[in-house]
Amino acid sequence: MERFLAAVRNGQLQELLEIMAPDVVMIADGGGLVQAARAPIYGAERIAQLLANADLAATEMTTVWLNGAPAGRIEANGHLTAVSLVVEHGRITRIYAIANPQKLTRLDEPAELAR
Repeated sequence: MERFLAAVRNGQLQELLEIMAPDVVMIADGGGLVQAARAPIYGAERIAQLLANADLAATEMTTVWLNGAPAGRIEANGHLTAVSLVVEHGRITRIYAIANPQKLTRLDEPAELAR
């Protein structure tokens, strides 16, 4: 996760291509409330170009736990996005970007475990 976030933050196209599988898929969820891709985006080259050109240098990016796994917390211009990755054989095969504010209301709160 940290390598991915650093590559995105610094616009490192080659680094993104190295850590993603060629057939990687990115799925975004804006919930119709914030701007997000409406359809999945396929392919390392296309996704790497999109992420490298996103101009996120001044964005706050941290690693958090999401659904029991490391994830990225990205805050840019007052908008919050959570990014989770699926890694297979050492390369990213799926990227899930959740920007829907209704799904992120408790991202920064510890979860209570109860039966």
